[in-house]
Amino acid sequence: MILRRMCLRQFRNYATLDLEFCDTLNFICGRNGQGKSNFLEAVHLLGVTRSFRASPDRELVQFDGRGFEIMGEFFDEAMVKRQVAVCYSFAAGKEISLDRKRLASSAALIGKFPVVHFAPESHRITSGAPAERRRFVDMLLSQSSAAYLADWQAYHRALKQRNALLSQNQGSSPDLSAWNQTLAIHGCRIIAARYQFVESFATIVLQAYRDISASSSSLHLRYHSQLAVTEVTPDHYHKMLAGSRVLEKRRRQTQAGPHRDDFGFILDGHDLRGFASRGEHKSTLLALKMAEATYLEEKSGTAPIILLDDLHSELDATRFAATLEHFQRRGQLFVTSLAPLPENVAAARFEVTEGRMTKVSHRQAAES
Repeated sequence: MILRRMCLRQFRNYATLDLEFCDTLNFICGRNGQGKSNFLEAVHLLGVTRSFRASPDRELVQFDGRGFEIMGEFFDEAMVKRQVAVCYSFAAGKEISLDRKRLASSAALIGKFPVVHFAPESHRITSGAPAERRRFVDMLLSQSSAAYLADWQAYHRALKQRNALLSQNQGSSPDLSAWNQTLAIHGCRIIAARYQFVESFATIVLQAYRDISASSSSLHLRYHSQLAVTEVTPDHYHKMLAGSRVLEKRRRQTQAGPHRDDFGFILDGHDLRGFASRGEHKSTLLALKMAEATYLEEKSGTAPIILLDDLHSELDATRFAATLEHFQRRGQLFVTSLAPLPENVAAARFEVTEGRMTKVSHRQAAES
């Protein structure tokens, strides 16, 4: 999938923007605070309808604005043009359209224009709280499986209602049993899909790690669920809920289910969080992002758009060049940096200053 053109209006610090991009590497240079990450955020919104910063839509509106508009023109592998628009106003809320037809929900768009995002704060996936790892896996699976996204949304709607009953100290309410049934159905599907994902992702991430580290080290992703792989049934799920009844009455929140699970990264037989160096964390994160791009392309049949934010600050020159080369084989790249790109690298180059992005050059790859 290629993003050929994007227009912005009153988004973050962009009053307006209308630019075209190349099919390979688009390199965006500028000082901190000028709008580089904001631009990537807009591209991310076109793919998954929400910010990678977890910001509410109203915070994305330019100061003194009444709403924002993002429009992107995409071309698929058959060179069929698709237009996506994500608009928000304080008065009407968010509207999402595909080829000028309004969509009923964000779920109708997610997965059609897959994106992979890497930024310095992505280190939380390997070193942060369990919620960061669940978010990584859930977003990857939601972009590659409409069924998973539907189960995830249904599960969290039911979870919200069940928690509302618990917060009102209605732990014995008949309504609670009804929500238990819903959680069991969708929770089992989520857990089963995660187990299947970990198994199929294993080979991809292992190869990516060995490519990056130039070693024979072994990296594995492990799923820590409250249900064993042989216990993913509604009956076992209900037993799991019953086993947490005392704790959830005290805390007035659902204490068991896939929203409490975690994932672990095992490097050469050891948990990454307990012993790994900063360099090993960095290599693991890059491997995860490379594997994410490969997995999305295999499952969706279309190459994702890859967003690499401030990559120079995380890598030395040699690894930076190798990372760019790897990702360019996976899809279209948008890369931001404080430092300019070496002149011998083929790329469309852009500069950002105070919310104004301009194209400064486009160096084509040399013909062999």
